[in-house]
Amino acid sequence: MENLGLQIARALQYHEKKSQTNPRAILRREGIVGGSPELEACLDLVAQMANSDVNVLITGETGTGKELFAKTVHRNSARSTKNFVVLDCAALPENLVESMLFGHEKGAFTGAEKPRVGFMKEADGGTLFLDEVGELPLTVQKDFLRALQERRFRPLGSNKEIESDFRLVSATNRDLGGMVQSGQFRKDLYFRIQAVTIEVPALRARPGDIKEISSHHIAELCERYGTETKGFSPDFFDALTVYDWPGNVRELLNTMERVLAIARFEPTLFPRHLPTELRVHQARASVSKKGTEKETYSKEDSQVLTLPKLQAVRDTALANAEKQYLHDLVLLTERNIKEACRISGLSRSRLYYLLKKYGINKF
Repeated sequence: MENLGLQIARALQYHEKKSQTNPRAILRREGIVGGSPELEACLDLVAQMANSDVNVLITGETGTGKELFAKTVHRNSARSTKNFVVLDCAALPENLVESMLFGHEKGAFTGAEKPRVGFMKEADGGTLFLDEVGELPLTVQKDFLRALQERRFRPLGSNKEIESDFRLVSATNRDLGGMVQSGQFRKDLYFRIQAVTIEVPALRARPGDIKEISSHHIAELCERYGTETKGFSPDFFDALTVYDWPGNVRELLNTMERVLAIARFEPTLFPRHLPTELRVHQARASVSKKGTEKETYSKEDSQVLTLPKLQAVRDTALANAEKQYLHDLVLLTERNIKEACRISGLSRSRLYYLLKKYGINKF
């Protein structure tokens, strides 16, 4: 028994030591999916900052999930039981930002029919998240800087200061350093809010996460809508990984919702279920790859290569395009012949002829 007790104690000590040296091992991710080295490096920094009170600036392109990272910082901190208050600086008119931050008394301005507690006070003991902080009006930045330094501020129309112990996490997709140089953002506020900067990588910089993110989201959507779990063809993920995803994770998630809407009653997802722009991108990438492979052929190989007639290439391309269009049309209209004719501009007889020609199930 003594040996067993000693082994348990050593195991607990080892686990505690490992958790301390790798805080990410117990990090609550708040919906962040992926395991690429680029993402893990970012999460390592999140874990290190979670249990401190330093101001954090999260940077990254639109759609990378900056708010999820801010929530992860909060949920893993000692402030996790208190409020996580979000103010989107880009979503409010300039004349309302100050009121939302500091609060106001009744009659402080036209339309202030009753007093309101500001977001800074609501975040007392918790975290204040300023999304798109680069849009914070210059007229507000000076007063906010003072409140950030002293944790004291005066609501609009009030003659008394109030206190709030909040932790600040900000996010932006803009170049704040450049905005400082051009006079669009206060230099002192910039240095105050970015004690630590966490740069969230773009999705194209971590393609290894695309498969996990998309399959995870499809599974969530299937559960939400009561649909059977989907399978994936290998080329489905190939089509996703060759795309640049300018809208990042947000665009990928929206695409998966669109895919499920089209293929809701099909057991397996294929590239044909993807939006046209993704399929076009995949086709171009495939052509480019084949062109590169042809360049590696030896001179003897090139002598035996032949090309079909141009008209044959055109006919094949047209047939493939028509077949794909008709397949998408059937899925989109859910086999409603009237709606299919309206969208395609085809007569009923012509539509039936083309469906028969390409062996597509009729309506």
